Amino acid sequence: SRVSIYDRFRARVIFPIADPRGQILGFGGRVLQDEASPKYLNSPETDHFFKGRSLYGMDKARQSATSAGRFYVVEGYFDVIALHQYGIANAVAPLGTALTSDHVQILHRLAPSVMLVFDGDAAGIGAALRTLDLFMNSGIDVRVLLLPAGEDPDTFIRKNGVSAFR
Repeated sequence: SRVSIYDRFRARVIFPIADPRGQILGFGGRVLQDEASPKYLNSPETDHFFKGRSLYGMDKARQSATSAGRFYVVEGYFDVIALHQYGIANAVAPLGTALTSDHVQILHRLAPSVMLVFDGDAAGIGAALRTLDLFMNSGIDVRVLLLPAGEDPDTFIRKNGVSAFR
């Protein structure tokens, strides 16, 4: 019998996903061509890896967010990487899914404030409104940063710099 191998992450950039202590739990892949779908694909969930409880970049952002008292929550892996490259080391992102109440609890344990960063188009505004519901009665100070339409944190910070982003 012939065994066939299927590359789960073909035509994707692969990102290691770590727990807050830096232990690799799984991998996330983002398509290289925007018309492919799904846009994000993760390792299968296991006893140790749950998308709804993991945030990309948390292992790098945890200490900075605790010191600053705030997390920046962005939408994608590239956004987290760009912000970290520009010195905003307290940025994290959900794993290609919407934020969950578990995410909110994790963020709240480490910092009293969260800045949600969304594109300023209709989809971004809708996502912001849906996400705000999760923070109701959580005790965490939540704010929303709407970027200009067509911009995401990655493109915005590269064009405009850190001070404009802050």
